[in-house]
Amino acid sequence: MDHIGTFSLVLHSHIPYCRRSGVWPFGEEWVFEAVVETYIPILDWLLNCHEKGVGPNVTLSFSPVLAEQLADAYMKSRIVEYMDARANAARADLMRHELVHDDRLARLSRKYVEYYENAKKRFIDYYDGDLLGAIAKLAASGRVEVLATSASHAYLPLLPQESRIRTQIRVGYEACQRHFGVLPKGAWLPECGYKPGAIERALEECGIEYFIVDTPAIAGGGPRNLYGGVPEALRRNIGAGLPSMATLMPYRLRGSKMAVFGRDEVTAAQVWSRDVGYPGDGNYLEFHKRDDSSGLRYWRVTNKLLDFGQKQLYDPEAALASARTHAQHFAGVVEERLGGYAERTGRHGIIVAPYDMELFGHWWHEGVDWLSLAMDALCASNRVECGTLGSYLKLHPPVDELELPECSWGHGGRHGVWFNSETEWMWQEIERATAIGRELEGVIGGLDGVHKIMADQALRELMLLEASDWPFLVTTGQAGGYARDRFAQHLSDFEVLAQAAMARETDLRSLEVLEASSSRDSVFTWIDWGSL
Repeated sequence: MDHIGTFSLVLHSHIPYCRRSGVWPFGEEWVFEAVVETYIPILDWLLNCHEKGVGPNVTLSFSPVLAEQLADAYMKSRIVEYMDARANAARADLMRHELVHDDRLARLSRKYVEYYENAKKRFIDYYDGDLLGAIAKLAASGRVEVLATSASHAYLPLLPQESRIRTQIRVGYEACQRHFGVLPKGAWLPECGYKPGAIERALEECGIEYFIVDTPAIAGGGPRNLYGGVPEALRRNIGAGLPSMATLMPYRLRGSKMAVFGRDEVTAAQVWSRDVGYPGDGNYLEFHKRDDSSGLRYWRVTNKLLDFGQKQLYDPEAALASARTHAQHFAGVVEERLGGYAERTGRHGIIVAPYDMELFGHWWHEGVDWLSLAMDALCASNRVECGTLGSYLKLHPPVDELELPECSWGHGGRHGVWFNSETEWMWQEIERATAIGRELEGVIGGLDGVHKIMADQALRELMLLEASDWPFLVTTGQAGGYARDRFAQHLSDFEVLAQAAMARETDLRSLEVLEASSSRDSVFTWIDWGSL
């Protein structure tokens, strides 16, 4: 039987640049947790598939600021320290639980000890600390297709000048080549943020052929807001024919050679939605409840309506059973959706399933198990093909054209998560800094010595200032104070260094700022800023 359609898994990974900028609860631990709980397990899964010659080809995106941190010797050493600290915390829990003969908690503590010890062994002995090298190996084999993305995960639609959009995309493209050894043909736009004109021009200049947007940009209609809930019509019709079938094919962007894919909202709802999404199952590990001593998690979701005091102990076997059930259900939803599209249109459609990589393993503890089982089920299907976006385009180039509006995958498909009354001041400062940056770029070719070093570091600070993380964290309230402080630090360091470089001054303050910022924000040191 011929395949009725393609399922394309896209995993995008990003952590704010937090090297030497805080530890717990905000800062470097964000990277450490993601390495242990997400990146190593997912790489283990993908490499195992590669070595066996089975399993899916998938599309991956790592933000350049994350890649820079994963390649950094200081961060690698801190990752190992973190693994040792977590293993020791689990050992302390184990002793405490054994002392009172609590066998169930002791069993869970023992599993945590094994979990962190195994992660350390894999990181040091198997990967030699080089996770990026493992991704490059998969990319060279064709098992993985790597997407480019903007350098500091900037929210591109709101950058005040086209030159900054171009710089962000250009540096991101070069970072992809540097870290993964590939010339990427696709791009991940941070937060799926798009506005017509400058973005596709910069992408085309780099040889990029396609990117992804969220459902409403193509399908139209009201806000989906799948992170917070599912519209009633969608809840009643999971897997059935919906207006969003418009996203089951790529389009040619009008006036451009660029192809555009849309996220499929039906399969997305199965994973993201708090109403129908799998991670809310009562057997899965509760993310938010932690042990008071170790910070480890020993409880299951139980019921989403219960407070923490009513959560029951976690049962790994029951959680794995739920993952198997959900994997089979997901494969069925994919088959039904693609089958319905083929019957209606006669076309070989594609379900584009982009997810934040950190969802699997970190936010959703069983997520990597579910992902492996779901992809196994889909790869075993004689009706569905599992492939990358680029491979699909080669066989099924776009037939129809469209014009895209300004959009994102934020609330309602608009910019409000990043630009609102709480963050407007940030964009005003970015606009002011951009004007200074243009002036600095105009003279950088004539600078040398310490003033050239200052100018280079100032442009790194401007790049970090533009990161989407700071307005996002302020809006969501997850780490608002931390985000404001980080934004203010990058802004201040940029201004001091840029003004000193352009004035060719070397006063005590500018030298102190240069020393502190160079030590902390050691990112994109390989870029020749004058040649961009």
